[in-house]
Formats: sequence, structure tokens, C-alpha cells
Amino acid sequence: SCGSYAEFGKQWYQRRVRALAAVSRGESPPDLWAPLENKIVGEMKRLDKSTVGHDCHATCAFSVHTDLSDYDTAKAKCEAKSFVGFPTHGGMQLASIHSELENRIATLMLQYAYGGEELEGERYEGPSNWAWIGLEKVNNTESRPDGAGKVVWNEADWAWADGVTLNSDSYTNWMDKNDVPVQPDMWKGVGNNYQVAARLFRKTREMKEESGVWDDTFKSMVHPYICKFNVPVHYIVYPELLNWYEAKQSCEDKGFYFAKIRNKAENDRFVAAAQLAFDEDRHEPKFNHENWIWIGATDLNEWNEFRFYDGEEINFTIPWARKQHDNKTNAVQGSQDHVADARWGEWDDSFGNDWKRPYACQCNPNGMELDEEMQRINEEWETADKKKKEEKERLRAEKEARREERKRKKEERKQRKEERKQRRERE
Repeated sequence: SCGSYAEFGKQWYQRRVRALAAVSRGESPPDLWAPLENKIVGEMKRLDKSTVGHDCHATCAFSVHTDLSDYDTAKAKCEAKSFVGFPTHGGMQLASIHSELENRIATLMLQYAYGGEELEGERYEGPSNWAWIGLEKVNNTESRPDGAGKVVWNEADWAWADGVTLNSDSYTNWMDKNDVPVQPDMWKGVGNNYQVAARLFRKTREMKEESGVWDDTFKSMVHPYICKFNVPVHYIVYPELLNWYEAKQSCEDKGFYFAKIRNKAENDRFVAAAQLAFDEDRHEPKFNHENWIWIGATDLNEWNEFRFYDGEEINFTIPWARKQHDNKTNAVQGSQDHVADARWGEWDDSFGNDWKRPYACQCNPNGMELDEEMQRINEEWETADKKKKEEKERLRAEKEARREERKRKKEERKQRKEERKQRRERE
């Protein structure tokens, strides 16, 4: 999975099936990768607002760096980074590529960084024609095997930067000629120096729906390099104190979106992002402004109906803080129409024009792809809320029944009293 791009993997497979069907009918196949290319290029253009000045371009899950480096330096630089114009709190590594989708993303990013597929000199001349990826030979690196042919390849000898070793089912994209592999060849250089590190080619072959092929080369070569975030960036919390409107604008100025929280699992992820943004613990008292983080929700369009800033409905049980939302209003600050989420995950409606607080942006405009654990969290949250409402309704009904019973008994006592009075009058 590669964060916000996993859905494209499913869509690409569906498009590929349709493309093969079109070819079988003698029709021209559709461009399988156009939607992904539009997304990746659009994302990098948007995030260039943040990455400018950092010798890189980024998406929500990868970054491509143009400061030419040898393999070991590139690997160390990725591992040392936690900021590319915006924080990547989970850190990053030289990119481990486990699918055609991820390889295509890496290729598109390299092309974007250098203006397309036009090469710098001949294929093996220009440093920018290739980018380091996090694949290297870790076993049997001292010499080519006796009797080896052109290709020297054993999956067990290679490993990715994320620790994943290869096997026969692993995704690879080594260079080939007429569908016959020609890399890796573990060519020998000066002394006892062999080609044991993988790089990705910037240009793709015409007539083939593929991404950049791989070549093994000497670690001493210098190239751009591609990092992969250990945790794809979704929510980013900024400690800077702004009002709600300033916060929304600041997110947009950085190439992000004002944060939307669409379910309980996302609210939990938001809390985790908030904890990474602050060095100190929560402040006292509870409603200290630095405890509360602006998000993109408001009831400005319809009083007491909270939606996201663009009108999208909030379709989960909101974890309001105790006695919130209260929609307080005063003559100076107006109405509490803007939402802040606490560092610990409770929501509050607040004075967005007046109060200055930290704020949250998000990289991917869509919601997180829900895994089984997130689905379980959401189901348990909504089930617990349903039970709470049912219990509240049960208690209300019991209270109403007791009230009706008291009323009935009162009427009975009144009736008996009236009957005794009438008997005395007759006597």
C-alpha cells in the first residue's frame, strides 16, 4: 500500500481488464495511467508551495530529491530527514518499491523533477537520467558467480531499505530486451568494485504501458534519489496560533487542505498527529487555547448543523466534549460557529474570528483508506453511541412512565377525596 494511492491500484487493475478487452475487440486501449499521472503531478504542484527551497518535490507518501548523491549518502539522507518543507513525523527511507503502482509513482516524480522524459545526454551519461531506489545486493557481493552469464540474479541476495527481502513473488522491473532480462548484471569496475545498487530509469518505453526500468550500478555513482515516507502524511498539526479563517488560509498557502475528520478512527489518527506536533503535555485549564486545534468544520451555513467548510456533511457521531456544543453567543465575539479538536480528541465549538489556536491541515483531500482495525474502531464507536442513546431513551421512558404513574395516582387520590366528600354531603 502507498497511502492515498492504494485505491489507484484497484482502479488500474479494473482499467487493465477493460484495456485487454478493448484490444481483443480490435479497439484502441485507454491510457491506463492517465488518472494516476494527473493525481501525482497535481499533488506535487500543490505541495511545491511547501517544498520550494528544499531541493525536492513531494507527494503525500514520497519525495524526490535533486541534490545528486551516491547510493550510501542518498540512503543516509533519506533516513535522516523528517522535514521536506512540511513534517514527515514517521521519518522516511530510500524508497522500497513493492508494486507497479509504486514504481509508476516514482517514475512520474522523477520525470516531474527534471521536466519530463527528455534525457540528459545518452542513457548512461546524465546523472538525472536515473534515481536511486532502496534496493541493494546484500549477499554474494564480492564477485560474480563462476560461469555466470549476462544476468546475475538471485532474489535472496537482494533486500529493500525497509528490510523486506525478495522472493520469487516479489515485484521487480529490471531492464529487459525483447522481454529477455539484461539486468542486473553485477558488472565489475575498478578493483574489486561491483554493481550492487539499483537505480530507476526516468524514460519509459513507447508502445509499452510500463514504468521506469531498473539497472544495477556502482554505489559511487551520483544520482537524484527517491524517499518513501514510513507513514504516509495525512494530518499535519501546526502549533502556530491563528484564528479559524487564518488557519484555513495557511493550509491552502502550504498546498494542503483544512483538516476534515470523517470518522472515529480518523479522529484517533488526528490525536496521534497532534501528539507529534507538541513537545509539552496539555495545558491547564482544559480550555487553554493551546489544547485545542482548529479543524475545517463549522455551522455557519445552518445554525447547529455542523458540516465541513465546503458543505460536506459530517456522517459520524461527533465526540463532543462534555456540555458541548453550546453555541454560545455574545455581542463582541459573535457566535461559537467554528470547531476545534482537542489534543485528546474531543470537539468544541468556538469563536473562530477571535480565538487564536493551533490548527490542522491534511495532505490527501479524501478520507483515509480504512483498514480492518479502523473499521473495527468505527463500528465499536457507533455501536457504543447507539447503546448510549438507547439507554438514554430507556431512562427517559422510565422517567416519563414514573411521571405518568405519579400523575395517575394523584388523580386517583383526588377522585377518592371527591367521592368521600360527596358521600358526606348525601349523609
